[in-house]
Amino acid sequence: MSIPTAAAEAIAPLSPEYADVLARIVAELDSDRRIAALWLGGSLGRGVADAGSDLDLIVTVADQEADEIVAAGASIWAFLEPVITLEMRGLQASFAMVTRDGLRVDVVLEWELEVVDTPYRHRVPVFDRRRRPTPVPSAQDVQRSPNVATMEAIATEFARQLAIFPDAVVARGDWLLGQEAVHNYHTFLYQLYVEANQPLPPMGVKQWSAKLTAAQRDQLAALPPPAAKEASVVDAMRRVSEVLQTEGRALVEQAGGEWPEAAVAAGLARWRARGLD
Repeated sequence: MSIPTAAAEAIAPLSPEYADVLARIVAELDSDRRIAALWLGGSLGRGVADAGSDLDLIVTVADQEADEIVAAGASIWAFLEPVITLEMRGLQASFAMVTRDGLRVDVVLEWELEVVDTPYRHRVPVFDRRRRPTPVPSAQDVQRSPNVATMEAIATEFARQLAIFPDAVVARGDWLLGQEAVHNYHTFLYQLYVEANQPLPPMGVKQWSAKLTAAQRDQLAALPPPAAKEASVVDAMRRVSEVLQTEGRALVEQAGGEWPEAAVAAGLARWRARGLD
């Protein structure tokens, strides 16, 4: 069985080796009548794949064969000779694999009867031999606004860690922990940016920078990564904290959220107690 043009075009942004892997998978599954359909999913299905994307597959199994496929588990994919096979949490017989060549193949299993209301609506068919092929639901993306509760939770966690830093890091002189604390604060700022930018177009989890505006990327890039030394850690923490208290606060409030003023003030009080103001 040859790979359809649409599927070949979808994987074209990936390294050329992935075409060979997909061809092997198609050749193997073509003779397995328990497999009703094979699709490209993830960023491939959404049409936004790039050189860093995985080979994301959706495997539709005939309902009457599903139990057998689930029982077989990862052995179905032994022909790929993966060096890593991790079962995806909460998804039966679905695996994240890495081949001997370091290629990443993710497989999600679905029953034929699940197609009618599948959450995996962005997909490109490789083959489809279902006897009663119900259509895949529309892939029209649900547009959402920034989640205010999420942004408030990020701000509250920032305030909580603001109070921890003077004692757990500075008082102990644990500058390796301090490096991680600064990294956490960079993550808080990134998360606020991403939530404030909703709705975003469909894109993969690992398409990190694409979720930000140019100004946001520049702001994060300008924040210093600290060395594991007192002056470096304290300076880096002070700088990212200031951005969170100004720009981060503005993002929360613009979304209609409430900035945790009292909690931030309590954290800053611990900073003053340690002579960090």
